[in-house]
Amino acid sequence: MPIPILFFNYGNPKYLKYSLKQARYFNPHSEIYLLGDSTNNRYPFLTHINANRYEQESEAFTKIYKHRSSNGEHYELNCFLRWFYIRAFCRENNIGPFVYLDSDVLIFQDVSEMTSIFCNYSIANTCNFTGMPAFTYFSGLNAIDSFCDFLMFSYSDKQAIKEIEEIYKPFADNPNLIGAISDMILFHRYFLIHPNETTKLDIINNQLAVDIAINREDGYETEKGIKKVYWKNNLPFCKNKATGKLIRFATLHFQGDAKEGIIRHYKAGGYIAKRLSESYKIKFRLKSLSNKLKGYLKRIINYKYFV
Repeated sequence: MPIPILFFNYGNPKYLKYSLKQARYFNPHSEIYLLGDSTNNRYPFLTHINANRYEQESEAFTKIYKHRSSNGEHYELNCFLRWFYIRAFCRENNIGPFVYLDSDVLIFQDVSEMTSIFCNYSIANTCNFTGMPAFTYFSGLNAIDSFCDFLMFSYSDKQAIKEIEEIYKPFADNPNLIGAISDMILFHRYFLIHPNETTKLDIINNQLAVDIAINREDGYETEKGIKKVYWKNNLPFCKNKATGKLIRFATLHFQGDAKEGIIRHYKAGGYIAKRLSESYKIKFRLKSLSNKLKGYLKRIINYKYFV
């Protein structure tokens, strides 16, 4: 049975159209929902939902949230709030099991063919004790209810707050550290408390991998700081360094600065003019940066020579 796929994104960044179209291409029978805003209500091959209609569902968490991260407060808070918005949407529309994908994820697999591996768990994702929730399976409303209740508990229970403060202390003491308290960390803690109901998705049956982030090694061969991808029949494989075996990847997650790689790995067709234009702009920016760097180095060398 086809399983729904949910995206959540404010704004319409250049890479979004590729992630959405790719999800449709590899999941032709799944309902695909984008919880977004007026700027990204332009994709006829999915169902767009204005996320603002669920804003009231997140007010209770917003009131108790305390920012403890090197990331911007607006960004970090929205990462938490998306789960409350998604819960409200699922409740309103009686959504059962579903998969949530970050908007910078390219998927190369029908998710309905994957769910038999983790359908016995309430939550499965690329988090566990490390990683981030770029691909998250929820078994239904009870599962996302449980996680949202845990988020509320984590910011309202005295002992839970104390434990969060202890995690945050090294970051508060050293402003050079990046990260701290995020929804990712709360997923890690949820998994620790619910070990029998949750599972990490990174490799399935030693044959199919779910990418945590393409700019993490995770035991695979890398090139220029990202996983090196080998293509077979337009499907991505990465080489396990320990075994030398090529493992097929169901997803590639272009986290952070890796987002420009989405256009090069996109395989769903269409957007020909956009792809040519955006590829040229990326190359132009890289060339411009290279020229600036060369000029900077030349000035340093000349300065040292004449001083």
